[in-house]
Amino acid sequence: MIISVENKQRRRAVFATLLFIVLAVLIGTNASFLYEMNESVRFFMTGIQTSYGNAIMSAATFLGSPLMCLIYAVLLASVLLLANLKIPAFWVIFTAFGQIILAQIIKFFIHASRPVGHLLTDTGYSFPSQHVVAIWSIVFILFLLVTPNINSMVLRILIDWILITLALMVMLSRLYFSSQFASDVIAGYLLAYAWVVLCASLYPAVATTLKKNFWAFKEQEI
Repeated sequence: MIISVENKQRRRAVFATLLFIVLAVLIGTNASFLYEMNESVRFFMTGIQTSYGNAIMSAATFLGSPLMCLIYAVLLASVLLLANLKIPAFWVIFTAFGQIILAQIIKFFIHASRPVGHLLTDTGYSFPSQHVVAIWSIVFILFLLVTPNINSMVLRILIDWILITLALMVMLSRLYFSSQFASDVIAGYLLAYAWVVLCASLYPAVATTLKKNFWAFKEQEI
């Protein structure tokens, strides 16, 4: 199986989902302790802003934007198609675009406002962070599909750390510019993990269905 997950990853995904639900409920009920924590983080981040920091965090925000993450997904799917791996390519596109739709639906229902002082370019609701969901979804996709196939352990570890560092920088940038609260950022990470593991868990069934029922996937490895 090209894409698979272990039971421990599924258990973590269930735990991540439960934590996400708890955060959503706390946000929806305006829990005072969560509001105070969010404001403390926002106040701290506002106090450490510098012109140098602005440049770095702007770059992180750009590289981790939902649009850029969709571009990463399309590029990865294109490489898979060139390697004649149509089913994994389909999975990448479905997972990457699905997380955008899922996050937007949740944003609509939670109706969480953004922090005071956020950038004018940041519009829409705040919970969960779309940037964080997008970048971590791409990172988790790469962890499942690409890095396990790298033979060099040193190179694999290096790429893993680069991906993690980028994702963490994107999370930090959302707090740095007061674009989102800390709870929005944490929720974005939890949602991304749960979504990617769910999609990976469904991969065997979806791959088998595509292979059996669609001629374009008949000769594909699953």
